Amino acid sequence: MKLTPDALVLGPLALSWPNLALLVGILAFIWLAARQGLESKAWWVLLAALLAARTGYMMAHLSTWPSLGAALLGIVDIRSGGWNWWVGLPVGALAAVWLLRQESPRLLLPGGAALALALLPLGVQFSLTRPAQIPTLPAEASRVLQYLEPGQTRPLEVRFADLPKPMLLNFWATWCPPCRAEMPLLVEYQQKGYPIVLLNAGEDVGAIQGFLAQSGLSARVFLDSAGLQRAFQVSGLPTTLLIGTDGKVLARHLGPVNRAQLEQLLRRLE
Repeated sequence: MKLTPDALVLGPLALSWPNLALLVGILAFIWLAARQGLESKAWWVLLAALLAARTGYMMAHLSTWPSLGAALLGIVDIRSGGWNWWVGLPVGALAAVWLLRQESPRLLLPGGAALALALLPLGVQFSLTRPAQIPTLPAEASRVLQYLEPGQTRPLEVRFADLPKPMLLNFWATWCPPCRAEMPLLVEYQQKGYPIVLLNAGEDVGAIQGFLAQSGLSARVFLDSAGLQRAFQVSGLPTTLLIGTDGKVLARHLGPVNRAQLEQLLRRLE
């Protein structure tokens, strides 16, 4: 077991802290509700809360989705996260009142305990990322990276210190399904001129070029020949880091980003 700024790592499995918090909260709520004989109703309350939280998140960022259909599909795709608990928790409470009537107060203890336990993983994440957010150390800044320009077969070289800052630094690999899923979105915004650095995690040039050709993507891709994955304590792929002008990590996201999350990160670059 290993604790990183992004996740709890259990062998090959990396559980991001927000996902772990959600999992702990769900398990605690259902277990405590089952001890009171309310397990079946608790599942419906939980479903209402989760669906409302996802819908609330989608509605709050509706303008970032290319279409309403894409936004609706985004509710179902929970891989990248995104929850609005200011909507989800009240809806869950209303569902409890509707399903249980006078017995609804019996879910107060499971609900309160689940919230308290869910905060523990988030507290661990806070302690790991503050106050010493991972800086770009001088030794790392001087390291040389190779990169591929669209249509080129031979890599060029650049110092990490010379990359534009602030920037979004995305660690990815061609064998990683979530990386492949988010890549068209990242390439789209890179082509719009946003400082998005796509850093491949240790694959050879042929594998990268083959993936780009097969996907029909035209992007500038960097090769992690400088060991930056270790330097930034990346625990899983994909991982996206927001790097400030001083080289410090201002935000971290383990897992694929959706359009709303990407735009939120890019707004912090302004």
